[in-house]
Amino acid sequence: MIKEIIAFALLISSLQAMTFEDAKNVEEKYGILKALSMYKSLAKEDDAKSIFHLAIIYSKNKPFKRNLTKTHDLLQRASQLDYHKATYYLGKLYLSKKSPYYDVKKAYNTFLIAANKNYAPAQNMIGQFLLVGTVVEKDYKLAVKYFEEASKQNYINAQCNLAFMYASGKGVFPNFGRANLFAKEGMKKGNKKCVKVWKEYNLQKYSEDKGWKFNFYTKP
Repeated sequence: MIKEIIAFALLISSLQAMTFEDAKNVEEKYGILKALSMYKSLAKEDDAKSIFHLAIIYSKNKPFKRNLTKTHDLLQRASQLDYHKATYYLGKLYLSKKSPYYDVKKAYNTFLIAANKNYAPAQNMIGQFLLVGTVVEKDYKLAVKYFEEASKQNYINAQCNLAFMYASGKGVFPNFGRANLFAKEGMKKGNKKCVKVWKEYNLQKYSEDKGWKFNFYTKP
């Protein structure tokens, strides 16, 4: 125990050389409160991971009261440092009706920033906006393109959305075999979207892709 305390003290005294991974290790061993000053010190040095992590800490109700103002400000700061995950979470904050920052249009524009940087979760989200017609007009073909870009990065939710597009014939020619290909992995993992489309369209019956091949993106 004494050795651990000494090691912890040495970490504190060498904050300038500390990394996010060092602070995370301290949090895992001693708790958030022990690591908080480390994350804050790293944040002062514009460490985007630490800034984002602080945002997530302040978004929760423990170990202290939730502070969405700090969460918002920290996410904005990390986003400005080109940390795409922070940009995505900032979009989710704008999209939440429980948030004082609720603004669907701002959410869309924020997701678009990360999507244009090839961040798969944001690409999938833009595809959903286009599918439903929220903020922007419905555009099934463009939605498919965004789902494809996210799917190519093995983003399961996007693959499930592609399965739905092929099963329903939205933006593409209906192809149940192709829908099967895109839904299969997510269905096995219990992804709710994939399970839903798999059951609703009885995709287990269509294991063969009988559609045109050409050079289209036809499977994950």
